[in-house]
Amino acid sequence: MNTKINLTYDGVSYTLEYDRMSIKMLEKAGFQYEEFLDKPFTNVDLAFTGAFVKNHPKTSQATIDKIYEECPNKSDLIGALSKMINECYETLLSDPEDKQGNATWEVIDLSPTKK
Repeated sequence: MNTKINLTYDGVSYTLEYDRMSIKMLEKAGFQYEEFLDKPFTNVDLAFTGAFVKNHPKTSQATIDKIYEECPNKSDLIGALSKMINECYETLLSDPEDKQGNATWEVIDLSPTKK
C-alpha cells in the first residue's frame, strides 16, 4: 500500500489511505470493488469515507461529505481511491519479500484411492 492522498480542508490536513481493517469495514458496509463504478452513488461514498478510517476514524460523516462535495477533480480523486483499494487487495495475496518465516504449509489429499 504505497499510495496515499494528502488533503487539506478548512485548514486541517488529512492523510487518506487504506489498510486491511478499513477495507473490511468497506466490505461490511456493502462495498464491492468489481461494482465500484457501476454503482457510484453507493461505492464512491463508501470508498471516500473508508479512506478516512485508518488515520482519521473520528471524522464525522457530515464533515467527510462536505470535504467530498468541495473536492475538485473528482474523477481523478476516484481514480486514486480505486488504485489505493486495489493496492490493498493485492497485499492480501502477495508473498512476503525475502522473509523466511516460521510458517509452512502443505496440502494433504485424504481422498480414498481406488484399488
